Amino acid sequence: SLLDEKPIAIELPKNIECIVDTTDAVVKGQTAASSYKPAKLNIGINITVPPFIESGDQIVIDTRTLKYVKKNK
Repeated sequence: SLLDEKPIAIELPKNIECIVDTTDAVVKGQTAASSYKPAKLNIGINITVPPFIESGDQIVIDTRTLKYVKKNK
């Protein structure tokens, strides 16, 4: 939104694509339903992701909550 040609508000997309820079290895016996693991994204933020996500994977996150949404192919 603009007021006198100056921005007064911005609207971010609800979801953005990111690449997982680093993430922990899966612990034996850990399942996708039981727990998430920490991951650092290429945009510099840390989130938690399901155990099947690996470094280099492209994922989608919700910009409002900064939570994992899905893995991109």
